[in-house]
Amino acid sequence: MPALAPFPGTKFFHKGQRSPVIASMGKRLVAEGCGKYAEGPGPEWTDTDKQSFAAWQHKLGFEGADADGIPGKTSWDRLRVPTSAPSSGARVASPVPGHGVTTAHRVKGPHWSLGYHTGADYAAPNGTPCVAVLNGSLVRNGHDRSFGNYLVLRAGGFDYWYCHLSEQTVKRGSVKAGQKIGEVGSTGNATGPHLHFEKRPAGGGFGSDVTPNW
Repeated sequence: MPALAPFPGTKFFHKGQRSPVIASMGKRLVAEGCGKYAEGPGPEWTDTDKQSFAAWQHKLGFEGADADGIPGKTSWDRLRVPTSAPSSGARVASPVPGHGVTTAHRVKGPHWSLGYHTGADYAAPNGTPCVAVLNGSLVRNGHDRSFGNYLVLRAGGFDYWYCHLSEQTVKRGSVKAGQKIGEVGSTGNATGPHLHFEKRPAGGGFGSDVTPNW
């Protein structure tokens, strides 16, 4: 599914406005489980579009005036992130598209059980898509007290751990680079919403982590 057009501005969204951009938005909202449409989205802005977008804003963790159902640039840009694989030869720049590392691998600290950070953290709003960084197979999923909801992507002789997820969109089987497999959350031992992204040799246990590149 292609990304949406750049944010057209809040004044664009009013009753009676017609545009293919609105229909495209509705399809993305349905794909994210936020569509409230009885007969499917259309090109004209309606109260149903507003209700559906409000559900998306709430999914991102917005509240009050920030979840009024009128798209703002932040929530629009989050919805623009493609959920399908990139074109052939495209490189996935981040397991959380649009977000970079906020806590690096091997940072030392007494609050980590091994005395250092075993992965790389990507802070992002709750519900932000997480994608496969390589073509591979999801070989494990589960929940534990430390990592919360997690998925394990196996590719090229390594396991890539996606931890603290709020949703496990795909749990098993083959996936393509860039395909959405989960959503950022704060499950398990987490102080706020982020993805803990860890790389280990295939089958390696906790503490066998290596630099989380791909």
